[in-house]
Amino acid sequence: MNNQSNTPRRGTRRVVGVAVTVAVIAAVLALNVLFSFVADRFMWQVDSTVTKYTSRPEVSMYTPTEEFMEVVRDYAIPMVREMNAQREAKGEEPITINVKFCSERDKVYAVDKLRLVQYTALALQKEFPDAVKVEYLNIEKNPSQVQKYKATSSSNIYAHQIIFEFGTEYRVCSYDYFYLKNDAGEQWAYNGEQKIASLLMALTRAESPIAAFITNHGEAMENCESLRNLVHRAGFDVVTIDLSRDEIPADCRLLISYDPQADFLGMGNPAFVEGDQSEIDKLDKFLDKAYSFMLFVDADTPELPVLEEYMEEWGITVGRAENAEGELDNLLIRDQQSKLDKDGYIPMAEYVTAGGGASITEDMRKVAYPAKVVFPNAVAITMSDSYKKTHVVPDDTNGVTEAYTYGSYYRNGVSRYFHDVFKTSASAAVEAFGKQYQVATDLNRFNFMTLSIESRTVMETNYLSTQEPSYVAVFGSTEFASDTVLDSAAYGNADVLTATLRHMGREVMPADLEFKAFKIFEVDTDVQPVNLGTEVLNTALMTLLPIALCTIIGVVIGVKRKYR
Repeated sequence: MNNQSNTPRRGTRRVVGVAVTVAVIAAVLALNVLFSFVADRFMWQVDSTVTKYTSRPEVSMYTPTEEFMEVVRDYAIPMVREMNAQREAKGEEPITINVKFCSERDKVYAVDKLRLVQYTALALQKEFPDAVKVEYLNIEKNPSQVQKYKATSSSNIYAHQIIFEFGTEYRVCSYDYFYLKNDAGEQWAYNGEQKIASLLMALTRAESPIAAFITNHGEAMENCESLRNLVHRAGFDVVTIDLSRDEIPADCRLLISYDPQADFLGMGNPAFVEGDQSEIDKLDKFLDKAYSFMLFVDADTPELPVLEEYMEEWGITVGRAENAEGELDNLLIRDQQSKLDKDGYIPMAEYVTAGGGASITEDMRKVAYPAKVVFPNAVAITMSDSYKKTHVVPDDTNGVTEAYTYGSYYRNGVSRYFHDVFKTSASAAVEAFGKQYQVATDLNRFNFMTLSIESRTVMETNYLSTQEPSYVAVFGSTEFASDTVLDSAAYGNADVLTATLRHMGREVMPADLEFKAFKIFEVDTDVQPVNLGTEVLNTALMTLLPIALCTIIGVVIGVKRKYR
């Protein structure tokens, strides 16, 4: 009788025990999920990494410095709030600085170089929630999310890239942009604070830098509307100036000469008379300010003695042949194998993969099949005789795996370097006076595009110096940047121009934001038993609370079962 009466009671206790066990497990799981969410949302973490390569050894790798936060707080955030005040007055919705990672959060976290940028961005979002927003996009599943950030329909944005956006302004950056590299191309320090501060200042400033197209030399401005639009999308305000009469705007950072047919005014030009403004002097003073110049020529460009003499100082010579009568003819590039037309006058260029010029196309070359780049009706660009040609041979001990050449020039305290960017294949040749003049070889290929750099080092602090170089980029084909080619989805020419503009663009670099070297990480072993931060306390509570609850419930159930 007693056994029968105890059976329902024992069964009830089993049900209650199972229910309590399930409830406890569910509660633990729920608390774990809740804690993960809250910890992630409010960045409850302890940064135990310090770097010994800054002026302050206590600086942590993942935690932004106060100096960085002050720069953003003092310069970028006020512009965001001012813009939103204007929008509110117009009845428009507020906008934020959007930092968009092109991968899902877990994938970003899994890549250490992306993770550092991610934590810097998240710290900004935590500090300025009304002004900064971090997003994660899955561009593999939904590539249309980044369509508006592409230079053309043929452009590509990759999972390792990060988009910084404010209103209509944006920048697309590879994670490589946020690191310092040694001569072997190895990333050795995180410079994300300076780079991100520079990006935010550029995006939020009231006015964009100016790119000025030079006129009054017979330039074919009607053929470069797409080029002007591309330069504008790259973050420049586009204007047109006559160097012989107009002053270069104070905010101008780039001068562009597209297909000049007449020489620049300067000493040696018969049209130049005393009292005229020398265009070459203006160009030279402009480049002395660490700004940039782009020149587009082709196989039909006439001889421009004054401009070309100045370009030779930058290592650049337009390839020409001379006949017995002393006449000159441009070296027209023809490739009957690597071509897009029947006769070989629309040759496909080969990417230079090593040296200073290769950095422009680095992102474009990371895909399995880099986009085709064409240079129709191209003239060969050669290096000036005044430059010393240096051959870099493969040397794995120094991290150099490919042979390449570059030109160097040093005179009167000025250091300049001449780099190849695009070259012909080994099957190409050049023609002059209607016949073949010279044939390429594996070691001697003709240049389609070159980049010259004048190096300048500016000391910002006792521990940090930055480079403020001047750039001169020369394209041996005007059709390279024609409307027809840039608007075509078949070629990567627009991507090349966008990458070049980004490479040459000179953003404002805030001083006193130091890099963080990560060759050596050390765990901070300093014990601070009294000074527990809020994050540490919350972590301890959320960790111990489930254990305490389970212990209390277990004791209560055990006592009841014993004395019932």
